[in-house]
Amino acid sequence: MISVVIPTFNAAQYLPKLLLALSTQTIQYELIILDSESTDDTCLLLSKAAIPFITVPKSSFNHGTTRNLGVELSKYEIVVFLTQDALPASDTTLEALVKGLQNDANSAMAYGRQLPYPETDIFGRFARYINYPEQSLVKSKSMIPQLGIKTCSCSNSFAVYKKTLLKQIGGFPKNTILGEDVTVAARFILDGYSLVYCAEAQVYHSHTYSIPEEFRRYFDIGVFHQQQREILKAFRKAEAEGFRYVLDESNYLIQMNKKRLLPMQYVRTVAKLVGYRAGKLFNYFPIFLNRKLSMHRSFWK
Repeated sequence: MISVVIPTFNAAQYLPKLLLALSTQTIQYELIILDSESTDDTCLLLSKAAIPFITVPKSSFNHGTTRNLGVELSKYEIVVFLTQDALPASDTTLEALVKGLQNDANSAMAYGRQLPYPETDIFGRFARYINYPEQSLVKSKSMIPQLGIKTCSCSNSFAVYKKTLLKQIGGFPKNTILGEDVTVAARFILDGYSLVYCAEAQVYHSHTYSIPEEFRRYFDIGVFHQQQREILKAFRKAEAEGFRYVLDESNYLIQMNKKRLLPMQYVRTVAKLVGYRAGKLFNYFPIFLNRKLSMHRSFWK
């Protein structure tokens, strides 16, 4: 048995397919739903399906503290995290992820492959292809010179942890705008544990962001990197990886006969860079401005 933790907020559009996909999984699990006072039919759908859920006040939701609550509520040593919009791609999705974690004795966590939904635009598809490749990989401290900050890259949209080790390092950070998964992964890596990328375990999960949304998303990433600068300083700077990403994205557009989108890519890249650098300066801005610039506006209290 394993525990599966899913934070929800206005998840009614996702729940029917998600619950159906979970019901056919080949591994037994307990399901822990943490709902942040949804205002749509989320709670009604869960009640009709006889699935209990815990209500987390929206005002107190935080990516780290809410997931820590899920860990405390879980009965089992192996804890899987999903987001409401991550749809298992097969009946063996959860089993494959757990096997990926257990096959490496030194691993503390594992995360799976995210596939783009069919309607995702080309930029969203590329983000999934480049960040979640076809080949599995076990990442360790020795790979930091080669991979830089990608050594601790992962995603709680679809990840699994050994609860004992997660609690051993203090759990997820309690006040972070995002990146609670990356922070924990960095701690694991620096403590000598390995991080498994399991390409065989797959979910559908992707986004199509507008240019303003890209700005706000990268503003939040900049805030996160500034917040967690002490733990992340052991890894190569994110901007170096960002430059490589832009080059790979340009080549991808050319290969896909989408050269006409290169000017759009340039604008998106500028929006990301400006947003990221602004986010790293968040301490110099008043809260109302940070709230306006951020994608996670409820974080700014």
